[in-house]
Amino acid sequence: IEFAQLLELMWRGQYSYISPSRFRLAIGDCSEQFGGDDQEDAHEFASFLLDVLHESLNHVYPTPLPEREMTPDEEMQFEKLTDRKQASIQWKRYIRRSLSIITSIFQGQIQSRLTCTSCEHTSTTYHTFTELSVPIPEPRNSNDASGANVGKTGRSFLRKAKQKADPMLPVNIYQCLDAYSEIEVLDGDDKWICPRCKTRRKATKQLKISRLPQVLIVHLKRFSTRGHFREKLETDVHVPTQRLYMENYVTPGAHPSTMYNLYAMVNHYGTMSGGHYTASVFDELREQWNYFDDTKVFPISETQVASPAAYLLFFVQERAKAK
Repeated sequence: IEFAQLLELMWRGQYSYISPSRFRLAIGDCSEQFGGDDQEDAHEFASFLLDVLHESLNHVYPTPLPEREMTPDEEMQFEKLTDRKQASIQWKRYIRRSLSIITSIFQGQIQSRLTCTSCEHTSTTYHTFTELSVPIPEPRNSNDASGANVGKTGRSFLRKAKQKADPMLPVNIYQCLDAYSEIEVLDGDDKWICPRCKTRRKATKQLKISRLPQVLIVHLKRFSTRGHFREKLETDVHVPTQRLYMENYVTPGAHPSTMYNLYAMVNHYGTMSGGHYTASVFDELREQWNYFDDTKVFPISETQVASPAAYLLFFVQERAKAK
């Protein structure tokens, strides 16, 4: 209710800025984490907000019992299906118990596939996501065409530089997506117990998107833990405001439209112990980018949107925008 009233107040356009104090109190009633005065993580807040809205607006009531797990024979038959058929079956299983406006706008589906390197048997699972948390790779540009299948505009966005790592070099969003979907080798203590070989085998694991959402939220993993220490990565990640191509990161037949345009960016300035959040948001009605810094709101040009402090990225699907 408070969120709906906040949206209504925003769209009236009566004020140059709004302090959402009542909405903040309502969030505090739902979560002890966000009830105090400490600065909290914007990614954690966005995930929490979308989750509670999804649960509150879930159309499916009463919630049916979960479906039983597949038997080994059924799993073998499932692996013979096409990626598109597998994804469709698992998506229908999900929305049978969980369906809301958040599902239709923000939620997508990830395919996780294990492959035995000895017999090539596969085991494929699917899970729903609301945002993609992608790693920021070591700043290193090479002559390899990272994200090679991103279309002409996407390729022109990619940069080439030295092979040697340089902390001052930027990376681009395609390199982050490459790192997210790269093939991981499971060996040693991480070997997989292959159902066909009936023993532990070296295997590969890869994540791909099997269903793209209308609104794609990308979380840049700037905060990491090394031993007893936590640190923030200050790497500048280059992000296109238009024509983000996702076709290199999806399964065959995942979605007819894989191109996205940026419409909002959350920036984090500061350190692990403290900092400041700002945002750039595109107003499609006025075709104008605006910058939000607490009570200061002012228009900016599209060329001013890019920021080395980018933390959360909100993209809208080109086809969804056309609707």
